[in-house]
Amino acid sequence: MPFLANLLEYYHMTLKDLDARQAKRSFADLKRPNGTKGFDNVVRRLREAISGNEKIVLYGDYDVDGLAATAILKRALDRLGCEAGFFIPSRYVEGYGLHVDRVKQFVEKGYRVLVTLDNGISANEAVAFAKEKGMTVLVIDHHELPQALPGADAIFHQSLDAFLPYNCSAASLSYFVSSALLGKDDPYLAFLAGIAVFSDVMPLVGNNLVFARLALDNANRYRFANLKTILDYPLSFEDLSFKLIPMLNAPGRICTDSLSTNWACQFLVREEDNAFATAKANFLSETNRKRKALVKEASLVPGSALETTAGNVFSYQGPSGLSGLIANRFLREKGKSTAAFCSDEKDDAMLVGSLRSELPILSDFLTANDRLFVRCGGHAKASGVTIRKKDYYRFATAFLSFCEKARLEHADNGEAREIPITVEDLNAENYSILERFEPFGEGFPAPVFALTCATEDIHRGQGRFEVLSGDGHGKAICFRDPATLGEGETTTFVGRMTRNVFQGRTTYTLLADLVRQD
Repeated sequence: MPFLANLLEYYHMTLKDLDARQAKRSFADLKRPNGTKGFDNVVRRLREAISGNEKIVLYGDYDVDGLAATAILKRALDRLGCEAGFFIPSRYVEGYGLHVDRVKQFVEKGYRVLVTLDNGISANEAVAFAKEKGMTVLVIDHHELPQALPGADAIFHQSLDAFLPYNCSAASLSYFVSSALLGKDDPYLAFLAGIAVFSDVMPLVGNNLVFARLALDNANRYRFANLKTILDYPLSFEDLSFKLIPMLNAPGRICTDSLSTNWACQFLVREEDNAFATAKANFLSETNRKRKALVKEASLVPGSALETTAGNVFSYQGPSGLSGLIANRFLREKGKSTAAFCSDEKDDAMLVGSLRSELPILSDFLTANDRLFVRCGGHAKASGVTIRKKDYYRFATAFLSFCEKARLEHADNGEAREIPITVEDLNAENYSILERFEPFGEGFPAPVFALTCATEDIHRGQGRFEVLSGDGHGKAICFRDPATLGEGETTTFVGRMTRNVFQGRTTYTLLADLVRQD
């Protein structure tokens, strides 16, 4: 009971609130866009294209939201007898978004209807070119609205026509279009929309929470064939967030060709094709292994690191597709806003980077400092930018100053941000209680636990140090060089609780991002 009580206090919830959060969700709980102008126009035009046998091409994005949004609409069109083409760009070849050169290829292949998914809302030039060539352009996107919208035939966006008052994934928008075309709700398509909630860090409210719950429920009920090749049923929210999503994202992060990202999308499209899924599962697993190694091996550019009590800026040597992961790692380890940069593979005069913060400050920072970057995009806690190399230190100074000011404005209000536990609290019963609060995500983050022990009780191994429970089923672990562990009398591990199963043995682990000593 103390563990449950601590969690309820942490989230300012009652048991009644918890019961409401646990309530089973159904398709009936979704708010639908029916009757909104953009949605209705997209659906109407696609129906015309299907009935008129017009050639349709889908243009997605290389992250999980873009892959899922494309796969959802592709499967729906396939079922309706319309074999639409699709293309997923490479960040290293085409880069993000729709470009004129790709539109030229679509025109040459005879496509008449172009649908952008998880991009297109800012592609004014490419959309205008497609229109000049006689194409119909439909935009399904969730990114921040630009000052000037592209001249597409129809745009379906959650903020236009006041469909939703919060951000949602492009995959969920694609789901509504697909379900309207099919005339029914589909469990697998809803699963794809659900995983995008976690991959794109959508706020866990309204439709986003419904899709998140439907994703796990549908996966465990229907046991989709392609997922069996990379995951063991029954699945958990942890499996979706920390196993499936990283694998799907890996090709877009490190593969320098366009074929790999399209294979990742095909893995989602061809759910029933076991032979194809098995082959591509091996590819995804190996690519993800390489991605992990590259993140671990990435080294800082000498002299590039600048740090204050509230912020951290550095440049690293490695693929640009890893900047978000590396920024996230430093954010977790240092507990302060981070900007991670590397050279732009396409333009040596530029740096591309990712900004991460636990505070919702990044949109305000970018708005106030627009003179310092060439391009930007993202959200209040996660953004991507391109800057000129010559502006690196100007950008870093502005970023660190902004972080210091934001830290003071968002000063801790005295509420507990960590839940104290002992190593014996890491057990099956408490983990089951923790699962009752899932899913965790934007607006409802996973709880942070703090475990304090005597430093002399810590076991030191290669690249890690840990403390174990009496029965060996619970442990707190930090994956760092044991030489970094000081000689303080006590050590506090700070992080999240996970469950791991290896060779039939289950352990409950506090995976520490931060370590303090007294």
